[in-house]
Amino acid sequence: MNNPVTTQRHRIVIVGGGAGGLELATRLGHRLWRAQAQVTLVDRNPAHLWKPRLHEVAAGLIGTGDDETNYLAHGCVHGFDFVLGGLTSLDAPAKTITLDAVISPETGAEVLGARTLPYDTLVLALGSRVNDFGIPGVLEYCHMLDSPAQAMRLQRAFLEAAIRVGAERLDRVRVGIVGAGATGVELAAELHHAVHAMERWGGLGAAGKLDITLVDMAARILPAVDPGTSKHAIEVLERLGVNVVLGKGVERVTEDALHLSGGGVVPCEIKVWASGIAGHDVVGTLKGLTLSNGKRIVVDDHLACVGVTDIFAMGDCAAAPSHIGTATAPPTAQAAHQQASYLAKALERRLAGESVEAFRFQPRGTLVSLGEGDAAGEFPALRRDQAVFPAHGLIAKLLYVSLYHMHRVALHGWLRATALFLADRLRRTTLPPVKLH
Repeated sequence: MNNPVTTQRHRIVIVGGGAGGLELATRLGHRLWRAQAQVTLVDRNPAHLWKPRLHEVAAGLIGTGDDETNYLAHGCVHGFDFVLGGLTSLDAPAKTITLDAVISPETGAEVLGARTLPYDTLVLALGSRVNDFGIPGVLEYCHMLDSPAQAMRLQRAFLEAAIRVGAERLDRVRVGIVGAGATGVELAAELHHAVHAMERWGGLGAAGKLDITLVDMAARILPAVDPGTSKHAIEVLERLGVNVVLGKGVERVTEDALHLSGGGVVPCEIKVWASGIAGHDVVGTLKGLTLSNGKRIVVDDHLACVGVTDIFAMGDCAAAPSHIGTATAPPTAQAAHQQASYLAKALERRLAGESVEAFRFQPRGTLVSLGEGDAAGEFPALRRDQAVFPAHGLIAKLLYVSLYHMHRVALHGWLRATALFLADRLRRTTLPPVKLH
């Protein structure tokens, strides 16, 4: 790892408040607590929502305000500063970053102008976006699930379609989802759950008039997991009435359909693109960084960016060695959590002039929600004659729910995380299980 620059108060700037970035800021805030270093988190949004829950927001099963963590308040409690703004440029030799202006969404007035922020150590935790692969019509007509705002737009479109069906202004709610990875599969299952909740609690009557089609070029859904886990997932989706189209790519998207390779057409008014990931466009403009295919930042065994000094990258934006064959660490919340834990220790030791071991990703398994009371998952096998240890049904669902609880523990500690969990349970006894507004 690179030698640190010695200053009275070492300035650690973390850009990106996703699962990994916020957890790193929280851990460093506790470890260094302002006296040893000034830890600053930068994000273009004022609050954090755990990205693996965006499909629940899109289905209306949770609201964005229910589970958000305000960066200012969290930083005040946990020993780091927060700066609102989006990264626009990097000057590695001068050790500065530039942030864009903050514009009020209500009035359009400038709240903060463009600014330059100095650093001694910079950590890029910029996350990722889905990859449209340059396919015509994707950006114009498809919903994405990269941010709470995008998830809310999808939720509103789905609710409005259900209202129109209930008022007999629309025959059916037709949804096309491209991408049969975790996001696409989870969204398909939760939309089915949501439309039935809308009927029970809102009388919308669209439960029997929902058509969901899941499309992927792969030969099976959840292609990154064991075939047995994939088989359980597709059986559940088929019981829910989801139409699964495999081995077909999307050649173009129009306002009312997905057009497949080979001439097939999937009619759908609501289209969701959940296929592949790529780095944000700003990554390609940051001078000095080495990028892999898909605009991900190449880092070494210590998560240090190749080609520059005193800059690290983590999470989805980083192409980090996993030390499992020649693979890179997967762009998952699990990997971001491990990288945040590693960097918190590594940066503290680096400030003390101590050596640091390389980062090694440790796979802990995979869990995919399949709606109310069901999930598909797998864990590393304990026996050599097993590839993985499968977990399906209610037990897998309980384990899936525990993942978010553990994320809260990492941010807030056990006591507050448990209080938040109990508050969630109490709130759900008095509110409909789905948003109807």
